[in-house]
Amino acid sequence: MISRGDFLSASAAAFFTGGLDVWSTPSPATRIRILVSADRGADAPQPFDAQSFIFGGARYRGAPAIVHMPDGREAVVANLDVETYLYGVVGLEASPGWPAAALQAQSILARTYALEHRTLSRPFDVTMTESDQRYGGIGAESPACIAAVDATRAVQLTYAGGPASVFYASCCGGHTEDAGDLWGHAGLPYLRGVACPYCTAAPDYRWQRSVALTSIAAALGTRIRGPITGFALGPADSSGRPRTLDVLAGESTVTLTTTEFRTLVGPSVIRSTWIRRVSIDSTQAVAQAVIEGSGRGHGVGLCQWGARGMSVAGASVSQILAFYFPGTVLARG
Repeated sequence: MISRGDFLSASAAAFFTGGLDVWSTPSPATRIRILVSADRGADAPQPFDAQSFIFGGARYRGAPAIVHMPDGREAVVANLDVETYLYGVVGLEASPGWPAAALQAQSILARTYALEHRTLSRPFDVTMTESDQRYGGIGAESPACIAAVDATRAVQLTYAGGPASVFYASCCGGHTEDAGDLWGHAGLPYLRGVACPYCTAAPDYRWQRSVALTSIAAALGTRIRGPITGFALGPADSSGRPRTLDVLAGESTVTLTTTEFRTLVGPSVIRSTWIRRVSIDSTQAVAQAVIEGSGRGHGVGLCQWGARGMSVAGASVSQILAFYFPGTVLARG
């Protein structure tokens, strides 16, 4: 079992009650607008009942609206209560079969993210994709995820009296990333990397992928001269992740950030920027770059598989969030 003192920061401890008792009073509903389709074409949303509609073969809660995008296209937007929106988010960003504390932590972060992204500068607040948070409508809901959202109703993660900027990724590979190292700014004290021993069960805790050298060369185009002959990782940041990668080709050397390299090859292939080794396998019919790494995603903030691991070990939702976001406090928004 994980004890309370193992993970609570002093500021979070002031809020901690051992459960969710202080969060039980419901707050007024807050609305959010979800971009269901950026271009509806000839399709139009159809009412299903008084609380939901059908579009593109899927059913969504809330009221649909057709709005005009800046490029002239007509988009479909769902306007609904943020709590019922989260019903269709949590099960896609985590697994409905995970322990309650992990699902509750995901609910709080998804709510904090959604509320912080409400805006008047465009006709929607968030998209349905990984560029914001995945949302699947009623088809993505489950009893466990609905229970997690309801148990944490209106609770957000805060810092210094205001909403925190929250991030999460599937698996950190053993150490979360420092936001300042990854994104090149001073960062926030609660987004510094922490050693995480809790995500070892994740499918992508360690991974290896092979990519044809010709594919990498084609993506680099005129930036290289001659066939690729090797790779060299640059210095590591505070989490152990290399920030750059050199591609050696003939008389040329191209230096890429690991983020650029991941984008170039494809995030579905290179699971994270924590690249541990890149070698060349010339024994295949087409020479391959063999890429070995750790984790999945950018690694900043909550490690979702780590939250699962902490929950399995007995941690509460408060302990999980205090561990990954030290110095933050849970509060009802």
